[in-house]
Amino acid sequence: MNIRKSIWLVFIAPLVVAPLVLPRAAMAAGGGAMSGGDMPSQRMSPADIAKREYNDGVNAVKQAKKYEESAVAEAKPEKKDKLQQKARKQFEKARGRFANAVRGQPQMYEAWNYIGFTSRKLGEYDASLQAYDEALRLNPSYAEAIEYRGHAYLGLNRLEDAKGAYMSLFRDARPLADQLMVAMKQWVAERRTDASGVAAADVDSFASWVEERGAIASQTASLGAPSVVTRWD
Repeated sequence: MNIRKSIWLVFIAPLVVAPLVLPRAAMAAGGGAMSGGDMPSQRMSPADIAKREYNDGVNAVKQAKKYEESAVAEAKPEKKDKLQQKARKQFEKARGRFANAVRGQPQMYEAWNYIGFTSRKLGEYDASLQAYDEALRLNPSYAEAIEYRGHAYLGLNRLEDAKGAYMSLFRDARPLADQLMVAMKQWVAERRTDASGVAAADVDSFASWVEERGAIASQTASLGAPSVVTRWD
């Protein structure tokens, strides 16, 4: 089974899509949204419907992030748990919307990237990697997918792959490389506390690499070209 068919079975085939409803008012610019228009579904083209589903997915991701941030600030365990559950439901909703988008427009690499992102947020790292791979098959230079895939590699303790992602971004998208470096340092700190099956020697080796690359990044920071990106982490 080829990768595209496998991804289709993982993300698209199991979904039961509810009947499309009238679209909400057009979203304000920003936050990764696409312009999709405001018209009844029966008069919308497949491309416009895909854009609407994508935009709805972006809105759900924004809501999920708000719940996540509130959960971090919440001291009471019960309330924290409820907020985390609300965030998870929004990520699930968002992934469904993005899956609807690629059903109508399979070439929409931005939606594939978000399928990868939401799958990672749901702890489904293998599914996340499949979606990132599809986004990059469609657009090999899509730096955001390279960075997000680097986060997934860290989640799977695939350290050499994470290094490769960082080096690619360091060359072509320094701001995103810096974001991945933050995640790498966090990974090291977490594995110092809980190795999660990673050998201590491997943690130490990766920590040394991160320290070395971080120093190089600091020394050459002024050489990095500025870039405007939309991030959700």
